Amino acid sequence: MEPVPLWNSVNDGEILNVSFNDFRRLLEACGFKFQGPRGIRLVFTHRSVPDPLVLQPLRNQDTKPDEILRFLELAKEHGLSPR
Repeated sequence: MEPVPLWNSVNDGEILNVSFNDFRRLLEACGFKFQGPRGIRLVFTHRSVPDPLVLQPLRNQDTKPDEILRFLELAKEHGLSPR
């Protein structure tokens, strides 16, 4: 799924069965940069967000719903949206 439709979808509360690859594209469209792995977790940073966003895909390669919610909180707090 493209970043903007996914952004609209997760903002409407559809946070289950979100492909991690799609979610990663959404993060990057919002200005996050992949910094590399930290063990089995993946670290993303944004110049406007003081703390890194550390994510761990599920075994089926979906994104954890609580991680999507954490991202949405950060996006609202820092005025982020896909470009």
